[in-house]
Amino acid sequence: MDLRISKASAVVVQQVPAALADWFMEWQSGVNAAAEDFAGYTGAEVYSPGDSQRDQWVVVIHFDDEKSLQGWLSSSVRAQWVEKLKAQVGDFELKALPGGFGSWFAGLTEGSERTPPPSWKMALTVLLGLYPTVMVLTLFPGPYMQPLGLALAMLISNALSVSILQWAVMPALNSLLTTWLKANGEKQRALSVGGLFLILVLLTGLALLFRQVTG
Repeated sequence: MDLRISKASAVVVQQVPAALADWFMEWQSGVNAAAEDFAGYTGAEVYSPGDSQRDQWVVVIHFDDEKSLQGWLSSSVRAQWVEKLKAQVGDFELKALPGGFGSWFAGLTEGSERTPPPSWKMALTVLLGLYPTVMVLTLFPGPYMQPLGLALAMLISNALSVSILQWAVMPALNSLLTTWLKANGEKQRALSVGGLFLILVLLTGLALLFRQVTG
């Protein structure tokens, strides 16, 4: 299998009403197909909300390098797709990660080959850190920034979330999940599956917790 590790990624957090979920998936398939025509595109993951996640979807898109990612983000093709999205379900939160996920996991590579963890493990670890970070910032200080207007509030929120992920959340998760992230051989399949199940349980627990807080 040819595994391509992206060097530049962007995370989109989108509130989609349940009634528009099917429309959103069709839109996402279309925009992914459009992105495939751009140089450097390596793929995208779409994480749908659970029953208690208040319709919040997370989409992670990957490119080979920062130039390719910015070429897509600033393209007229993407702008047309974004306008369709905004007209149907409203605005979204975009977090560009110029170094991709790889830089957050660089400390886990070792030896001359310096093989990073599988992309699905990196994406899942980032989701485990991103989801509670975004939710906490949405609950506080989110409401207090609304008088500043959407543009400024989004800028502050993005700056806070990226800083928290970069210097607090991801280093902590790297330390806690090191054994699981490195367990990628056939003999370690049980550990990989067990860690996957545990992270899914943690995400479900977080969703239920935030459900209690938000009502």
